[in-house]
Amino acid sequence: MSTKLSPRERAAQATAMMNKGVPPSPTPVSSNDAPVRQMNSVQIGLAMAGQSGKVSELEKQLLEAEKSMDAMRADSVALHAEWQGVLPSKKLDPKFIKPSKWANRHDKSFEVKEFLALKLEIESAGGNVQAIKVRPIPGSSPQEYEIVFGHRRHRACLELGLSVLATIESIDDKELFKEMDRENRQRSDLRPYEQGLMYARALDDGLFGSQRKLAEDLGLQSSNVSTAVNIARLPKTVIEAFDSPLDIQYRWSAPLNEALKSDPDLVLSRAGEIVAGRLTGLKISAAHVYDRLIGAVDVDPKVVSHIVKLGGKAVFKVSISKDKMAFDLPVLSKSMLSKVEKAILDVLKEEGALP
Repeated sequence: MSTKLSPRERAAQATAMMNKGVPPSPTPVSSNDAPVRQMNSVQIGLAMAGQSGKVSELEKQLLEAEKSMDAMRADSVALHAEWQGVLPSKKLDPKFIKPSKWANRHDKSFEVKEFLALKLEIESAGGNVQAIKVRPIPGSSPQEYEIVFGHRRHRACLELGLSVLATIESIDDKELFKEMDRENRQRSDLRPYEQGLMYARALDDGLFGSQRKLAEDLGLQSSNVSTAVNIARLPKTVIEAFDSPLDIQYRWSAPLNEALKSDPDLVLSRAGEIVAGRLTGLKISAAHVYDRLIGAVDVDPKVVSHIVKLGGKAVFKVSISKDKMAFDLPVLSKSMLSKVEKAILDVLKEEGALP
């Protein structure tokens, strides 16, 4: 006597029969495909059990599940692409961060108004909003870092006693140099002397085989690199003739070097005179120093005035020329004039200007 089976039992029996009749897959079935295969078996079983009405519903659910999985995979790929190559940032103690050996920021660049404005901005924000980049210094304990770029932001945070926001990546010397140069050239305040100093140091350290190779690797014109390097390699006395090396302009490089090749002793002599004059308080503009060095003008400015103040109030004026100094004093009594004369004589004797 046969036992009457319920629709559910008939479906299960049909599914079992179908699974027995399915040959093994030639390749392993992934976990993602397993639900699909199970659903196919259930569909067949239900169809054989006379439950075809549920087949279409299961097909609909299967299609929705596949769409959901595709969407999840697409989101995952997009998220990975968005964050690929992004480095994490963290706050570091600026005392454990050292300038790069190729750092091209001259000390005077930390005295100009642009740096003071940057420092004020960082102080107002409670730290640098735009992260600097550093690389770990191997073997240091506690861990120290070398700046890839962001020397001014680091200096500002160091002076303000603030932590510095930094991204950290281990990169080699050449990649560090390339990133530093790329970042620096995006900033308009970098001066020719600073840029040339950076290139000259890299060449001296053998980081690049030649000046031409340096230009190729950085994507620069060789003539531009040569101009900057020539400024950085000017004789020390010529550099010191300027109030600041940051005042030297690109267009002055070729004439200065031509003058040095033509008559180096004359140029160095002129530079020495300018340095000596500056030590006495003589103020000369960068443009006049340049003109004097290349021989465009024969003499220094005839007279330069200097106001001597006490407590913010002008007391007297000193007029300085190339070979003499004049004092413009208020009317003095005989006793006061005698004291001034004696003071000047004493100073001249101490300095060896009088026998």
